[in-house]
Amino acid sequence: MPLANITAGSAFRVAVQLLAVFIVMLLVAGTVLVSAVTNTLENETRAQLEEEALLFEDIYDAEGTPGLTKTIEELGRQSVLFDHALGLFDEDQVHLAGQVSLMPDFVGWRKTRLTLADSQPDKEQNYHARVIQLNSMTLVIGRSTAHIDAARIQLIFWLLVTGVFLSLGALILGYLASRRSYRKLQRMGQILKAIAAGDMSARIPVSEKPDQIDLIALQMNAQLQHLATLVNGIQATATAIAHDLKTPLSHAQIALYEAGDKCDRGEDPEQEISQALSKLEQLNQTFDTILRISRIQAHTDRSSFATVELYGLVEKIHDLLEPGAQDAGIRLTVMPQQQAELKLYCDAGMIQQLLINLLTNAITHCPSGSHVQISAMQQGDGVMLTVEDNGPGIPEDERDAVFKPFSRLSQSRTTPGNGLGLALVKAIADAHQARISLADAGPGLTIRILFPKLVP
Repeated sequence: MPLANITAGSAFRVAVQLLAVFIVMLLVAGTVLVSAVTNTLENETRAQLEEEALLFEDIYDAEGTPGLTKTIEELGRQSVLFDHALGLFDEDQVHLAGQVSLMPDFVGWRKTRLTLADSQPDKEQNYHARVIQLNSMTLVIGRSTAHIDAARIQLIFWLLVTGVFLSLGALILGYLASRRSYRKLQRMGQILKAIAAGDMSARIPVSEKPDQIDLIALQMNAQLQHLATLVNGIQATATAIAHDLKTPLSHAQIALYEAGDKCDRGEDPEQEISQALSKLEQLNQTFDTILRISRIQAHTDRSSFATVELYGLVEKIHDLLEPGAQDAGIRLTVMPQQQAELKLYCDAGMIQQLLINLLTNAITHCPSGSHVQISAMQQGDGVMLTVEDNGPGIPEDERDAVFKPFSRLSQSRTTPGNGLGLALVKAIADAHQARISLADAGPGLTIRILFPKLVP
């Protein structure tokens, strides 16, 4: 797995960007924290120096110069005061007691360097010094800055250690996340290659705890499933087309051969030529229907849509098909309780074709004596169109297939048709965003088409 591909991943780059932000924030926060701690310790040291100054003033008031000098000499000898420095000077700046050998040139509080009587070059330190006047004498009280400097160094050290560990952790997590994403993208690419090679069953694996790439994989799997369905449908349609077109072509070919034989025998070939023309006309109608379905499916322009009275269309198609239904022994009726003002925003030509196909299909497949009824009514904001018959119906497990092109049920193989009538109905319904449902009429079949309310 190339390292460059992993470090180029978005997860690793985000980790690096977050790390840069973290370093800047750590520097700012660390500077503020170190400054705050240093100031706190210095203020505490200054307060302690003030308390010590008051204590020495009390000693001076109570015991005078001898008592103060004695106290300073005793404190100077105590090892626990190794970070303290005391010095007492007279009005002539002559050293009287303590480790500080040279009187500072200021009075008050200051961070400075004090000169000690027994100081060694490697032990020289800065001091926080408090210089006060006791009548004609000057008292110097100092406390080494070593403990504050040590605390500041320790704080900076641990801040750096914490920053280094957090930075390494962020980089490692970013690297692992980027490597995981890269592996998923690799698998996704392999699956797409398999699909391109013809394996339509291949799907992208999805984790139990899906991340953003898994969500994309879920959507791609859904699209791949849709693509597989389309490819399978195209293959089935191509097979059906080849089968259904071969039959009339073969019949026409046979009729033409027979016409040729009759011509050789000097007989009239008119009947065979008529049969051949009939088969070719059937073939031409099939092609026209296929092209019409394709045009409707690709048609998104609604310039031909208008608001029409649906009941008028129903009555018109009923009157058109009723004579043929009577010849077939079928009673074709329109449900009497119709809403005469029922409006539908649609392509009137398409809806007429839809009604013709539905009713023709029912008349063709219902036995003599059957009853086919058509109705239309308002349902919510939409319009429900229903065609119901008491014929043989359609088995429930075959209802989804009847709207596919060239799909014909086994029981209808002996009746005329090319298996495109209901496919055209489905295409017209889709063009109007309508939903088709089939149900058992007990006995018979009920086809409902719910047209939603479309805005002109």
